[in-house]
Amino acid sequence: MSARSEVLIDVVRLPDALAAGAQLLDVRWHLGEAPGTGHREFTEGHIPGARFLDMENVLTGPTTDPTLGRHPLPDAARLEAGLGALGIDAGRPIVVYDLPTAFVAGRAWWVLRWVGLDVRVLDGGLPAWVAAGGELESGDPEPPEPTPLHLTTGQLPTIYADEAARFDGVLIDVRAAERYRGEVEPIDRVAGHVPGAVNRPVAGFCDATGHLAPAADLDALLDLPLNAPVAVYCGSGVSAGQAVLALASLGIEAALYPPSWSGWSADPSRPVATGNEP
Repeated sequence: MSARSEVLIDVVRLPDALAAGAQLLDVRWHLGEAPGTGHREFTEGHIPGARFLDMENVLTGPTTDPTLGRHPLPDAARLEAGLGALGIDAGRPIVVYDLPTAFVAGRAWWVLRWVGLDVRVLDGGLPAWVAAGGELESGDPEPPEPTPLHLTTGQLPTIYADEAARFDGVLIDVRAAERYRGEVEPIDRVAGHVPGAVNRPVAGFCDATGHLAPAADLDALLDLPLNAPVAVYCGSGVSAGQAVLALASLGIEAALYPPSWSGWSADPSRPVATGNEP
């Protein structure tokens, strides 16, 4: 099995995977949307058999410490409750999908793998399914029988601020270039980037149809030294998951800095770099 097929599944193979017992989760979400928007869109039309997984209430922990960022990682208990309420069986594979430009499927993939679940992202998301002639169903499925889960966090590598500050490898900032340079900052307290980080905008990791870019294109975009340690951050740890997935598709294990820029910039003691240089 290739590294790419370890993290992705395409719309051609999805029906067979579902017939063999894979579980399907719709994780639609957009930054800044009104609460409940993703679930409303789900009820208007989703891939048959999917259940809705809430980004804010399940895949994100409480925002009690600003230095942990706007989307801190959930603890095991929150994931056990949220996934258990959806009837998730930890022994069966999971497929997650979204609308590709939101990159939240990458976040779901990362968090669920972080607790040891077998997860793949539907390449191209919901638009790819529709473009291939896939049917949609509407409404909210009947609530399943809740399942007891016992999950263990920490099964993917992470770094935090002190480690990011002295990272001995390539620290990648995947936000838009103008945010990296510090020209604009629409959300967080300070504009700029972590000193030493290089910029590889996450939008470049997908092609025009929302599918993950081919390996050769990803290699050229990332331009990584051979065997260098890699860590990734974004604004709040959501789209960085997509970058970790893209790296995994190349056989590269990268650490995630979960608080990302929102956590770094919330600490006034942390230095800030601007411009194009790391």
